[in-house]
Amino acid sequence: MATNPTSNYHHGNLRQELMELAEQHLIEGGIGDLSLRALAREIGVSQTAPYRHFKDKNALLAALAIEGFRRFFALCEPSEREPRADKSLLMFGLAYVHFAKTHTAMFHLMFGPVLTPRNEYPDLFAAGREAIYKVRAGVERGFKSGELRELDDVASIAHTVWAAVHGVATLMLDHADSYGYHRDLDLQAEKSLRMMIAGLCVDPEHIATLPKVATPMPIEN
Repeated sequence: MATNPTSNYHHGNLRQELMELAEQHLIEGGIGDLSLRALAREIGVSQTAPYRHFKDKNALLAALAIEGFRRFFALCEPSEREPRADKSLLMFGLAYVHFAKTHTAMFHLMFGPVLTPRNEYPDLFAAGREAIYKVRAGVERGFKSGELRELDDVASIAHTVWAAVHGVATLMLDHADSYGYHRDLDLQAEKSLRMMIAGLCVDPEHIATLPKVATPMPIEN
């Protein structure tokens, strides 16, 4: 008797295949109708096989969002190695904007309303916390070096920086027709971030003298 290939458990790296296929659907805008059973059919495994790795679709999407944070953190590494606090924050902001532009669907999954409340996804919640901790670390370095003005406590300033950076990224993605210096969105984003950081600096003129920051390298999936 012939065996139905989808009736057997998939012996490869099914978890990774599910995530890759789900990301493909995410990019193509099709996660609304996505289901683990549908992914199983596409891959060619039994409809119960995906449940060995994810309890439901949202668990899969949460894992995908965590992978998005991993890629984002890789982009942030140069900013964390930069000793000057003002340049470090600028580099972080530009990496954030670059990630939003090049991984737009993933960015919306990571920061959008699909996976809420976040406390239902502890690993994803922790990844989000790590993102703000990176900003806090930059602000703390600036306080210790005397480069940044202590306008408020570290947490408040870090959240203000994050709000500004996220606002720039969101405007670029959702309002590109009205945001941009002579339609140059990259230039406007850098101008906006430099102005914001200058307001935190003891010597605001220094941020203006920093050379243009190189575009972050593409992220390997």
